[in-house]
Amino acid sequence: MRELAYDLVDHVAKVKYDDLPKDVVDITKKFILDILATAIAGSSAPGCRSVVDLIKEWGGKEESTVLIYGGKVVSENAALVNSMMAHARDFDDTHDEAVLHANVSVLPAALAMAERRGGVSGRDLIAAVATGVDLVCRLGLGIVSQPSWHFSSITGYFGATAAAGKILGLDEGELLSAMGIAYSQCAGNVQCIVDGGLTKRMQPAFAARAAILSSVLAQKGITAARNIFEGQFGFFPLYHGGKYDRKKITENLGVEFEGKNLSVKLYPCCRYAHAGIDATLSIVREKDIRPDDVVEVVAHITQAAYDLVGRPFEIRESPQVDAQFNLAYTISVAIARRSVFIDDFFEEKIRGDTQVLQLAKKVRVVVDQEPIAKGLTPCVVDIRTEDGKVYSERVEILRGDPRKPVSLEEVAQKFRKCAAFSAKPIPEKN
Repeated sequence: MRELAYDLVDHVAKVKYDDLPKDVVDITKKFILDILATAIAGSSAPGCRSVVDLIKEWGGKEESTVLIYGGKVVSENAALVNSMMAHARDFDDTHDEAVLHANVSVLPAALAMAERRGGVSGRDLIAAVATGVDLVCRLGLGIVSQPSWHFSSITGYFGATAAAGKILGLDEGELLSAMGIAYSQCAGNVQCIVDGGLTKRMQPAFAARAAILSSVLAQKGITAARNIFEGQFGFFPLYHGGKYDRKKITENLGVEFEGKNLSVKLYPCCRYAHAGIDATLSIVREKDIRPDDVVEVVAHITQAAYDLVGRPFEIRESPQVDAQFNLAYTISVAIARRSVFIDDFFEEKIRGDTQVLQLAKKVRVVVDQEPIAKGLTPCVVDIRTEDGKVYSERVEILRGDPRKPVSLEEVAQKFRKCAAFSAKPIPEKN
């Protein structure tokens, strides 16, 4: 059996727009809109302006546009900052089974490379994005370990490079080199999430930047590892102890595109917190429960969910990240405000809403659920009220999942709401 990289590169090189099923084309368009929405909202998120200012200070050849802020910079730096903005609110798409964000590295790299090259058709852009996203998701599905690497980032290096390389017009040999060059840069860990660092929102952006660099280097004749995924020190042996599911990566390759299994995020926080939010909103809306009614909340989750969002809520050096990755906080917001949106993760609200902070102290998180797939669900929320009643809701499928789908018009509504948080005002008519 030949090295996996050769099969994947053959596939990436061959896919054309006409090979894509119509539903995949439509879904790719929907998620392009979704990522542009999250980038607009992310433009005003902590850390983003600082990075924009830095890359503009660096200057260089004017190749690709910095979204929202305007101006052109070197293409790899445009991909970096645009990806960072798209991920900053943790509001971009997810593949719930693979537990990763798919478009956030791929689309910014594809857009930056398309602008750098010029003359790229919309059809070719869609084909490149759909192919890159498919690769991100397939590699994620092949990973059988629980999160410790940041899956969005480490798979994003390859998917974004696939998209950028296709747009640049690399042949199969050059694409293989580009993938190998990307592998030499491939990184991304969960520790920055646990510690509440702003680099969480930069890790997929590093992948987007690497995609541009890797593709251009390959075009210039730079070579790299070829046995990228299954070699003695390849991606799966080195990063995952040799444990992976090859069949999930290659099954129906070129026939089925995993982009159709992406979920739209309706809350701008870690996907592991969404089941708790869904359950809580269902209870408080249906039973008309008010914050003062609540005596205790018990959230029953998986170990994987606990590792990312289960700790007691505390505010550290990055309050927004602390809140985005905390189930007690997000459940408390859902109880207090009966909705969860971008401004619920502003520092002034995180620090200043005493009602939410008091509710968060009433939330107890218990690990007692057998995981579905990689443990995103199930989640059971029990709310005990002053009158002694206990209201319970179990969630196995999250809102926005293809089995609980969100329409293109609902994504458009999300886009309009995100526009209100742009770092530069966007006229409503636009």
